[in-house]
Amino acid sequence: MPPPPPPPVHLRLRVSITPPHPLPLPYSRRFSSATSGLATARHLSLRRGSRRRAPVCAARSEAAGAEGFDEELGRLLELLPGELRQRVEDHPELPALVEVVMDLGRPPLARFPSGDFLLSHRPISFDDLRQATAKVGDFGGDNRAGISRTLHRISAIRNRQGDIVGLTCRVGRAVPGSANLLQDLVKDGGSLLLIGPPGVGKTTVIREIARMLADDYDKRVMIVDTSNEIGGDGDIPHPGIGNARRLQVPNQEMQHKVLIEAVENHMPQAIVIDEIGTKLEAMAASTIAQRGIQLVASAHGVTIENLTMNPSLDMLVGGIQSVTLGDEEASRRRVQKTVLERKGPSTFAYAVEIVSKTELRVHRSLEATVDALLAVECLMLKFVS
Repeated sequence: MPPPPPPPVHLRLRVSITPPHPLPLPYSRRFSSATSGLATARHLSLRRGSRRRAPVCAARSEAAGAEGFDEELGRLLELLPGELRQRVEDHPELPALVEVVMDLGRPPLARFPSGDFLLSHRPISFDDLRQATAKVGDFGGDNRAGISRTLHRISAIRNRQGDIVGLTCRVGRAVPGSANLLQDLVKDGGSLLLIGPPGVGKTTVIREIARMLADDYDKRVMIVDTSNEIGGDGDIPHPGIGNARRLQVPNQEMQHKVLIEAVENHMPQAIVIDEIGTKLEAMAASTIAQRGIQLVASAHGVTIENLTMNPSLDMLVGGIQSVTLGDEEASRRRVQKTVLERKGPSTFAYAVEIVSKTELRVHRSLEATVDALLAVECLMLKFVS
């Protein structure tokens, strides 16, 4: 008998650099750059195959960039009453602040990567909320507002009468280098889809990709900015997007129209959109990709499998259909007669699952990944039946 085949080989590489002076940053995994004055740690994990796992870099570039962020953070903290602002500023994890939550009748909280921090035992009053909203301006139909030329987002909670009874003041950051691990995919020119649950850094990465396309590869880039989260609030975009241009969306229901407008009016070579969430937007994205324009977009979902099961967004991965096979074909494939198959070509060439703020899973062929998932689904149905 021939000898058994050797077991599959998995290559795993880890590089760890211990910082001499650790500095708290928004990411739990820390990256060190020789050109940066900030000392942090780097962790790299690579696997052989179509998927690779790697961290999202979290380094600030130079002291000037850090000072600019400190100034922007100060503008957000100005929304808080004086005693609360002082408590936040005195916290040792201030550079890693995630958000501040103020709900009527409840003590205010500051949220850090390490957990929630109680700012005061005094409950928030209507006056506290009014003073904060007076410094922000008008809220849109999505109950979001911002601070001009910053990336911060203020979201409101309203009662049945429309009065604001809660605020979530979320810190926005431009992180240079956060998309470096995707540089080969961005440079290749294929459309790229980012997938991940809320809070893992999709917007941060997509903002850096927009800057990279415009500044590093000299492309005409148009950002369709639904809630002004990519380019910041106000009419002048945040410098974090570089030379990319920005189209603001009056309301979310018009996003698919603004996508088509960007193509027809501004001759872009690349279009960036933060979140595709409806069937109309998925159809518009498919139209853009068919015109040969590089599309970079994000969608909510933990994995690609979530998109294949979402009837509104499955078009992004080529669409899913149920096919009835003949007896001979079903026997040849060794599956049941009714199987799931991809309808057509995917809107995106590549996909990246952002597992966490420190880990990416890259799919160099989205179509191959979807086909493999559907094949596994068919096998599971066969075993169950």
